[in-house]
Amino acid sequence: MPVIVCWFNMNLGGHHRRSVGSAWQVGFGNIGGIIAVYAFLAKDAPRYVRGYAICIGFVCLSLASCVVYFVSVGYQNRKRDRSPVDIGLTEYEKTEMGDMSPDYRYLL
Repeated sequence: MPVIVCWFNMNLGGHHRRSVGSAWQVGFGNIGGIIAVYAFLAKDAPRYVRGYAICIGFVCLSLASCVVYFVSVGYQNRKRDRSPVDIGLTEYEKTEMGDMSPDYRYLL
């Protein structure tokens, strides 16, 4: 999980986008606590097959999401490499654009 948090935040340019993105990610990640309450029921003790199955399902979803994110970040970098970089923006404007700047490259 820490790798996913860091990877996502590294690819958000600008402090505004990074602060909102990290808050959104942590808030969404805390939903796992709500799901766990309903996944690990006392009637399933002592093996908790349903709870562990849900956890494995979310790990698989996380893995698939990481693969999709990796491919899309690579695609965006290749797309930006092919597009013209000098479009008449000042350095200040590029900085304010954050990761939307034509000079910005995502980290893999």
